[in-house]
Amino acid sequence: MRYIGSALKYMFKNFIFLFPFALIPSYFFALALDLNSLETIVRKVLAVDVEVSFDTVFNSFSLITADRWLFGIVSFICMALFMPMLLAFIEKHMRIGSRSLKGIAKRINYNFISTLVILIIALAIYELWALVASGLIYASVLLLDGAARLVVAIVIALGMFLLLAYIFTQIWLWLPCLQITGYNFMDALVFSSQAIGSNKKRLYLAVMIPYIVCMALILTVVGICGSYDVVVPVFVFIELIYILLFLYCNVLMYTAYFDAAGEDREDLKKRF
Repeated sequence: MRYIGSALKYMFKNFIFLFPFALIPSYFFALALDLNSLETIVRKVLAVDVEVSFDTVFNSFSLITADRWLFGIVSFICMALFMPMLLAFIEKHMRIGSRSLKGIAKRINYNFISTLVILIIALAIYELWALVASGLIYASVLLLDGAARLVVAIVIALGMFLLLAYIFTQIWLWLPCLQITGYNFMDALVFSSQAIGSNKKRLYLAVMIPYIVCMALILTVVGICGSYDVVVPVFVFIELIYILLFLYCNVLMYTAYFDAAGEDREDLKKRF
């Protein structure tokens, strides 16, 4: 839990500086979410009836759906533009203790390619995961009946979420290693795996727990507000969740990297 506490402490302590980098990507990310499919899933689960189509399940998971693909692409582009500046700010603050925004925009030239490549890889992994998870859940819907169908579908969904967190844990420090060490992509991947070492379990929990909690909160709000056909509060809540999750993930990359690499963090030192 140390990584979770460290990332959250940094995020909230510096929230006013970090927030502008997350606002636009999170806005389009929330727009890309298929609320109708999510509401259908929640309603079916509450009714102990998970007889849903493959499209409904896949659209609940996927970031680029048939109806809202444009918002998904725009959110990806926004992340590719704002993440390099956000990560540059975090690195600068942790390295020299300065929270100045001066020169941050210029860092997009240095961080853009590495960030874009990692985002493309992460998106490909996630969409492949969404396809497999949807297929397994839909198979349980076709093969089973009654309560057994619901239980198996939920177990598969939870198991797939745990697997996704494990996969992303393996590459979580890849991007900061690329940007800090200057290694090529393969060397940075190997170094990041070596750096985390015995702390992989700690990092896995730091990746998995907040993600599961955020998804549970989103499903709860969609389920409650969907019954009353309330859209705006749901959207605002989901965007807030995505803002916090987006910032948390970026901060966690660097707090975990500095800890794993044994580097001193200047932002933690008191200045007089």
